[in-house]
Amino acid sequence: MKSLLLFLSLLASNTMAGQLWRGDFETGDLSQWPYLTHPQGISIQSDCVYEGNYAADITITGAESFLWHGNPDLNRSELHFKPADTREGADVFLGWSFFLPQPLSVAKHEFGYWEAQDSWQQQMRFNIHGTALSFQASGADSAYWHLPDGASAGVWHDLAMHIHFSLAPNLGRVTIWHDGIKVFNQTMQTRANKTDAMFTQIGLLRSREDSAATLLIDNARQSDSIESLLAAFDPNTKVTCSPYKKSVPLNHD
Repeated sequence: MKSLLLFLSLLASNTMAGQLWRGDFETGDLSQWPYLTHPQGISIQSDCVYEGNYAADITITGAESFLWHGNPDLNRSELHFKPADTREGADVFLGWSFFLPQPLSVAKHEFGYWEAQDSWQQQMRFNIHGTALSFQASGADSAYWHLPDGASAGVWHDLAMHIHFSLAPNLGRVTIWHDGIKVFNQTMQTRANKTDAMFTQIGLLRSREDSAATLLIDNARQSDSIESLLAAFDPNTKVTCSPYKKSVPLNHD
């Protein structure tokens, strides 16, 4: 028994080692995230989690309250995080786990993107169309990487990113792991300009639709190395939480 307890303690220690920030909602609220876009769409629930006791439920509808300044092209609710250092030459290791109770509509849903702090210029993003997951430079006409079932519903998925920030297309680099497997590694411009810090927003952003869309987020983390980042992904975790039905949310204040 002592050996088992020691093993579990070492495993937990190794998983947490090297982590710079956690956004896993284990505080029971949204206090780990410094800013929320349309927080009325975000609640904490314990019915379906990737790890621990809590995860976030992000649900949007076509209601006026989910339109950013009334703009029908900005139907959204998102979590906001800004790493401490995104200057030229900086490296950021960031990841999160996500779950779709039902496939999203085939319309474009931006669910994880990087943007400049002061100019509000979006630089790169993940998209979901139905169950298809893709990644692209925001100004590009097509995706750099596409996985038809990368956002399949009813099962937890994990994304991990290593971003080397640079304004130069031949110096910046993005490497992506999907469910622990490296799927993308390419040089590209990763900073919007010379001055603005970069931040990420994770959630749902689409053009207005009448239908509701729900996304669960858990296990968000920033680490100081890719080894530490990927250690928070457990390939043996096959949590389905199906069917997931949104229950009365916990207080998100």
